[in-house]
Amino acid sequence: MKKLILNTSLIVALGMTAGCSHHQQEMDARLSSAEDMATAARVHADESAIKADQALRAALEAKKSADEANERAQLMLKKAGRAN
Repeated sequence: MKKLILNTSLIVALGMTAGCSHHQQEMDARLSSAEDMATAARVHADESAIKADQALRAALEAKKSADEANERAQLMLKKAGRAN
């Protein structure tokens, strides 16, 4: 009877360990997948930030150019007003 209980306990323990191992592998795979997605998202965010900075610099340069063109136009209007 003691042998039967011992064997049964051993079989149950092995069965539970095998089940846990499978779950652990599944959790490891999910964690690895989540880490990969987080890394990809970080890379994408960094690329987006670089593009946003480039767009901001281009917009500031365009504004500067437009402001200078406005100043030139104002001077031309003043000169044209004096000529008449």
